[in-house]
Amino acid sequence: MIAHELKRIGQPVRLAARGERKLERLAYELGGQFDTRLVDVTDASTLPRAFDGATVAINCAGPFTDLGQPVVREAARRGVHYLDTTGEQAFIHYVVESLHEEARRNGAALVPACAFEYAIGDAAAEVAARDLQTCDEVEIAYAIKGFGTSRGTRKSILRAFGARGLRYRNSALEELPSSAIQRKVDFPKTGRRTATSLPFGEAIIVPLHVLTRNVTTLMVLPVPAAVLTAVSVVAPVILRSPVGGLMFRRVDRGSFGPSFEERQKSEFEILCTARRGREFRRVAVTGRDPYGLTATIAAHIASLLHEGKVGSAGAIAPSMVAGSSAILEATSAVGVSWNVGEIVTE
Repeated sequence: MIAHELKRIGQPVRLAARGERKLERLAYELGGQFDTRLVDVTDASTLPRAFDGATVAINCAGPFTDLGQPVVREAARRGVHYLDTTGEQAFIHYVVESLHEEARRNGAALVPACAFEYAIGDAAAEVAARDLQTCDEVEIAYAIKGFGTSRGTRKSILRAFGARGLRYRNSALEELPSSAIQRKVDFPKTGRRTATSLPFGEAIIVPLHVLTRNVTTLMVLPVPAAVLTAVSVVAPVILRSPVGGLMFRRVDRGSFGPSFEERQKSEFEILCTARRGREFRRVAVTGRDPYGLTATIAAHIASLLHEGKVGSAGAIAPSMVAGSSAILEATSAVGVSWNVGEIVTE
């Protein structure tokens, strides 16, 4: 999907993957005029085939916690701009904490989470916090209906359950409590709903460019918080056992991902609230097809990086490439609605 979007907007593309037949088929679908390279991210000796002469690397090989480190390390070392589509908080934290300085020295921008999650929430936070910084809190809540997942997403979810998450509290990262937190959130479209705290990427990337003491990330879930808490306690043990291997193999036998028609049925609402004292601003974002939006966002940010339109090097948030306006414009062009409120005093 990202390759098709890059072709649509007229960017030069090199395709790199480990499966020769799939690579050839994709190149054929794109018209056949594409450079292809056989690369296996588990074999570091093959990575130069992808990177030689490249300006930007878009990493789509997940779960990123398992497969992403060799690719992003190569980008930081070579000074090649990098972005990925990860939704895994642990991988985002690794990129920011471990590779920022090397990438900055070598002139590379590393942009993890350049996807539906969490580029939209990151942009909404920047917009909501305008004229309210330093904020007491930025809260980002998700409500998604009809979202069919791909194999990669299902694997990433399993990996996330197997690791303790982080939250941003009192201007520092700390471990997320084992017991899930719940809040009532007044979504403009779907009304008041109960949302549960989850270790999302905004806890890592929003403080990189938004002055706030706290970042809270929530999602409306189909299960009670008590069930989520119980699963988070036993999941690490299960995933380290033979049962964990069976679960991953079962995912591999499942469907590759939702069809275009199925993707069009998915709807989302993201509500971001920035607070300072009694003042607050809300930004509500609504739309459909998270995977389609991921392709739009990744291709747009990659084109900006390719053209040298980047504010700073090192590990940065998606909105730090060319401002939140770049995310708003790209997503609005494909039907996403942004409702930006005024600053209100309670």
